[in-house]
Amino acid sequence: MSSIQSTPSYGDILAQPLPAMAASSRQRVSSRVLRRQPSMTQGQALEKLGRAIEYLYDSQVYQTGSELMPDDMEAVQTLMRLSREVFLQCREVIPPRRGIKQWLFETFIEGTAA
Repeated sequence: MSSIQSTPSYGDILAQPLPAMAASSRQRVSSRVLRRQPSMTQGQALEKLGRAIEYLYDSQVYQTGSELMPDDMEAVQTLMRLSREVFLQCREVIPPRRGIKQWLFETFIEGTAA
């Protein structure tokens, strides 16, 4: 049995790092909520992937009391990446109010700027 001197912490689990953004851009993006409506199959896939991620993490950290091993970390990252891909394939839902605002902006604001 080999011991690993440095194991990644829970904070290192992110599948892909978030891009750096300016403060004004961050505020604008965070104020808009992206809603998606999964089909039944996509919803079941997201649920199963989420449970698999929880199981891997919980079985290692809570039962043994140690950090995730590199193989477990890679498995969690793979499952998170798959979950994100399924989420991105779900149909985007645009609330009617936001659609009207977007149409007004495109029609009047961008039309006068040109």
